[in-house]
Amino acid sequence: MAFTKIKRINFVNVSGFLVYNTDAVILVDTGLSKTTGKFTEAIGELQRSPEDISLIVLTHTHFDHAGGASRIKELTKAPLVVHHSEATFLRKGRTPVPDGTRWKGKVLAALSKTLGRRLTRYPAVEPDLLVDEELSLADYGIPGRVVHTPGHTAGSLSVLLESGEAIVGDNVLGISSKNHYPPFANDREGVLKSWETYINSGVNTLLPAHGGRVKIETLIRELPAVRKRYGIQF
Repeated sequence: MAFTKIKRINFVNVSGFLVYNTDAVILVDTGLSKTTGKFTEAIGELQRSPEDISLIVLTHTHFDHAGGASRIKELTKAPLVVHHSEATFLRKGRTPVPDGTRWKGKVLAALSKTLGRRLTRYPAVEPDLLVDEELSLADYGIPGRVVHTPGHTAGSLSVLLESGEAIVGDNVLGISSKNHYPPFANDREGVLKSWETYINSGVNTLLPAHGGRVKIETLIRELPAVRKRYGIQF
């Protein structure tokens, strides 16, 4: 199968990704409702058109990841994939704000739950495919799979590519000056179990939605300290 490449899309404070080769293109996450123009710019830079997208994968359904899904689905006519536990949120166009894992995150989560409800809404859209545990991407022209990796949300998905990269949504924070454990998560233990999924899958590079690339060795090194900090053993 053709060599796989990845193009990051800057959707303003959050990243989406085009995963492509000579045969196919898939999109992972759609940004905010007002930033879909970033998608058309990025696909054009690859000398492709929106109709070339064979699949849209949402790592989860928060407004900054799923806000552009309705419009981009309309443009591409591509099937939209989400974990089954988040399908109802997508149909409503609103997903509850996750809990904070650090004091700043807890403050921001509390403010968002009380003051930011209108800001977190987005155009509702019907998903086409619901993932339970895993979906092969081979039928869509990409060597890899979509895997259920709960943590940031109960229905978080990650895209694990045979080329060695993993697109991990918000299960990892990609800011090098901070611990890579996410500042928001509904399932703290689940985050670390998903970290172990990444480690055991054989990928070498993680691509978070916020921040830059993270080497898998970094997660391996941080895992014991994070377990101790949050009192998580399994």
